Amino acid sequence: MINLSKRDFLNLANEYDITFHESLILLSSILNRSYSELFFKNNFEISKDSLNLLKSYLLRRQLREPIAKIIEKKEFYGINFKTTKDTLDPRPETELIIDLFLYHYQNKDLPLHILDLGCGTGCIGLTILNLYKNITCDFVDISEKALKITKENAENLKLSNRSNLIKSNWFSNITSKYDVIISNPPYISKNYPLDSQTSYDPEIALFSENEGMSDITQITSNACEHLKPSGILFIEMGFDQSEKIKNIKTKLKLIKIEKDLLGINRIAVFKL
Repeated sequence: MINLSKRDFLNLANEYDITFHESLILLSSILNRSYSELFFKNNFEISKDSLNLLKSYLLRRQLREPIAKIIEKKEFYGINFKTTKDTLDPRPETELIIDLFLYHYQNKDLPLHILDLGCGTGCIGLTILNLYKNITCDFVDISEKALKITKENAENLKLSNRSNLIKSNWFSNITSKYDVIISNPPYISKNYPLDSQTSYDPEIALFSENEGMSDITQITSNACEHLKPSGILFIEMGFDQSEKIKNIKTKLKLIKIEKDLLGINRIAVFKL
């Protein structure tokens, strides 16, 4: 074992031009120790292999790879979810869907059947299952690799018994009707320039045709066929798509467009 002093650790982080905060997140993942525990230590006991792994993590971060992709973990609504190169990292703005769900369904005992459409890590549906003990959820994604990550997250949270995984291109393999449909679909225009960190997410989870509106339009136009009476669709959108959302031809009624914490129109709420 190597006794790595905090000063040596700081010097190592500086070599890669990585902040102490980010470097300590990487180290805590490698050592499987909490950030707060390591923060107050003056020395770190670390094996040679772990030190080499830390250096490789620091190099990846220096190249602007997101921390979540490096440690394969991202927090969403207070829960840690596994995430990989095959899934979209959970975003803080998407937590607004959970807030809206809690507002519309204040009775935590409701036995709802919901659909997480384009589930990725499963973070939205699994968070709801964690909050409501009588809800069941079908998790749908076109990517088998994404569904595998959702399965792992469900198992880690002990929610597998209320989770059902379906491989489908949106509604193509869906026959059920649901009380609620939730979706964070691809909505970025293909000619929109991405920052270097977003580029590490899978393209299939980011980009959509027709200036980013193709998948949103497909979902909102067909959701009525899969919602029960008075069912609700919560769907995330891009910063400049609210007017286009209002012009989509659908049997659903647009009841609200909710802004995120930055004041950006983020979630559209439709009702059958």
